[in-house]
Amino acid sequence: MFSELNDWASEKGKTIHIVIDEAQELIKLRGYNILPSIAYAYDNLKNLSFIVTGSEVRVRDKFLKLEDENSPLFGRAHVEINLLPFSKETSVRFLEEGFKEQGISFPDSEKIFDILGGNPGWLTYFGYIYIKHGRDEEKAILETKRYAKRLLSREFCNFTKEGGRDKRRYLKVIETCRKGCSWKDIKNSLEALEGREINDGTVSDIINNLLEHSFLVKEDRKYMITDKLLGEIINVRC
Repeated sequence: MFSELNDWASEKGKTIHIVIDEAQELIKLRGYNILPSIAYAYDNLKNLSFIVTGSEVRVRDKFLKLEDENSPLFGRAHVEINLLPFSKETSVRFLEEGFKEQGISFPDSEKIFDILGGNPGWLTYFGYIYIKHGRDEEKAILETKRYAKRLLSREFCNFTKEGGRDKRRYLKVIETCRKGCSWKDIKNSLEALEGREINDGTVSDIINNLLEHSFLVKEDRKYMITDKLLGEIINVRC
């Protein structure tokens, strides 16, 4: 398929961009490895370009394996773009510009950021609901939080089920890190949860799993949850 697309693009004098979205799902693929095909296209099919995106850090390390010398893509030149939640300044501007396109002057952008955080998806959904429901701000906030928590809960449940992980432990870490936490804070909270000492290696495994699946991010020496609303799904039921 890649070869046929490349031949067509060559005849037309064009480049075809092949986008693989949510690529972390391909980690689960069994019986076929797509990386050799991508590596072949990279080396030989000059009219193809690949864009690989995903919502989890493990796309890079577990799927593409760019730094693994046994990976077909090892050593290939690439551009890496890490997208983090918007800052307060960017979130406010994003909301104001969006409402401006709709002819609306919206004065509460900072308040919305403080409530929803900087996830552009939630900010966009808030704007949509706000306009759809006659500019009822409180209703738009409640509906956005309900929608976001439903999606976050589903992702979290899939995460725990996928690895047979102890949901209680991971929820405890999320709760502990709502406003930032250290490795020691996490260990203490887990030991308090279970009433016994927990091996350091087990604590590190739990943290690394949350980092790989982008539920946590490490900033300096502190761990932070990546989504403000994630800290509000403590009673999630799978």
